[in-house]
Amino acid sequence: MDFQTIHQRISQLICLVIFAVFLTSCSSDDRVDSIKQGQILFNQKHIGKNKVIGCVACHSIKPGQKIIGPSLAGLSLRAPYLIPGKTAEDYIRESIVNPDAYIVAGFLPAIMFPHYAQELRPEEIDNLVAYLSHL
Repeated sequence: MDFQTIHQRISQLICLVIFAVFLTSCSSDDRVDSIKQGQILFNQKHIGKNKVIGCVACHSIKPGQKIIGPSLAGLSLRAPYLIPGKTAEDYIRESIVNPDAYIVAGFLPAIMFPHYAQELRPEEIDNLVAYLSHL
């Protein structure tokens, strides 16, 4: 290869690296925003189209603190071990849209409001998943 070809390839590589860094920073900013929006939603007493009971009314994010439902502290660390083959994000999403799919030991089924999938917009569910998987 001659010098000009090497120079062009290095320039292309540098452009690719810069583009990759740009994409990573954009998606990182989006993730931070999603986490913040999820936190805001989680802490509202009433959520959704019909202002149903919010997450914070029944769940704590403090370790070991039970309200009506289990504490969600460290959920992203526990979740992958609760249902084999599911990621933490999959487990959290399913727990929101189908709350009786998995019942934590010591808690009763049919306690959590079952219609969050209809009450919340998809991006709101995504934000809650981002926030809870960040804890």
